[in-house]
Amino acid sequence: MTRVTTTLGLLLALATAACAPAPEPYQPPPLVVTPGIDPVTGQPIDLTPGLNDREPDTCHAADYQYLKGQNQSSVTAAGITRPTRFVTPGGIVSQEEYDSFRINFHLDPAGTVVRITCG
Repeated sequence: MTRVTTTLGLLLALATAACAPAPEPYQPPPLVVTPGIDPVTGQPIDLTPGLNDREPDTCHAADYQYLKGQNQSSVTAAGITRPTRFVTPGGIVSQEEYDSFRINFHLDPAGTVVRITCG
């Protein structure tokens, strides 16, 4: 009798489990994209309208990326023959003077080059 009761109990448990709804498929949380931050590198992106529409790297700024982390005197000593400009924090950069062939060296408050752009 006990064997029959145990067997019936197991069959009842299996039948009940088969009627349960299927679990929801795993869905990863949505990717949160922060405006102004590159999702791959995590670095800030300049979102100023119009500035990003110009031709890229017309001043060959990529050739001078090795100067990032250097100070202003190291940039001057590099002997760059193209027009250059040093942009200090809080400094005014006029778009009236825009020159796509000029290399801009953006400095942090300590005078270290943190970004190199054309303009």
